[in-house]
Amino acid sequence: MEPTAIPCKTILNPTGGFLGQGYTHTINLYRGCALGNTLCGVYCYAQWNPYHVRGRTWGRFLDVKEGAVQAYCTQYDRLKTSGDPKPIRIFMSSVTEPYPPQERTLRRTRELLEAMVDRPPDLLAIQSHTPLVVEDLSLLQQLQQQCDVRVHITVETDKPKLPAPFPNQAYSPHSRIQALHTLRAAGLDSVATVSPLLPLDDPRRFAGELEQACTRVILDHYLLGDGSKEGQRTNRTALPRLLREADYDEWTTLEKFHEIVDVFRRVFGSHERVGVSREGFNAGTVTQKRVC
Repeated sequence: MEPTAIPCKTILNPTGGFLGQGYTHTINLYRGCALGNTLCGVYCYAQWNPYHVRGRTWGRFLDVKEGAVQAYCTQYDRLKTSGDPKPIRIFMSSVTEPYPPQERTLRRTRELLEAMVDRPPDLLAIQSHTPLVVEDLSLLQQLQQQCDVRVHITVETDKPKLPAPFPNQAYSPHSRIQALHTLRAAGLDSVATVSPLLPLDDPRRFAGELEQACTRVILDHYLLGDGSKEGQRTNRTALPRLLREADYDEWTTLEKFHEIVDVFRRVFGSHERVGVSREGFNAGTVTQKRVC
């Protein structure tokens, strides 16, 4: 996939809705997603955003925003150097992957993190579906000295592979859990996002693996957290149908979801370490751990 450069004049976008309780801004350095043809692309709600897709096939395009660092610095200075400095609590990313494979050569996320060391937000939560975030470990540790940094990595199932016709996962659950281990061992706030919850082979064992790997876990179900009433966005995708055809009907229900939440709370031994849907994603974001 050949990325396409697009101009960028603003990069800090005000939040609302699902993330509006705890975050002031979102950042999306890419448009589209190189992982769109893998398992996470089946349920990704961003594929229904006409502004991002613009008639293109999801998973077959990746736009790269040029000038994002300059835009961030300009917006940051406007928000922070006025007579009434404004809070900047960032969720990155809300509609794309901040660490697609192309990030290894393009380094757009890394360049922005380097700029944030000099212009730290009050809070930065990085949401990724990949283990590639650990390649910026030393930079994240440096930024952590300036502000509250949280790294979320999605691990929506413990199954190495779901049955056909489900597509393969872009990165194995094991590799993502190992990335969470690495982040936590380095002193970073590592958060596993089981979002959306997909079928599990062994819920208790999976919860135990994540309990060791992360500081906190967030569980979500598409019926709760896809940003639409009763999962209407996800119901437009093939995910519910594929689950039913594979005899995973119970995993399309909130009854099963709450059963799994109870398992995680027993294993983690603390409700504070197990967040659920919107409240879980927004938990603890208003009061920062450090003063920047």
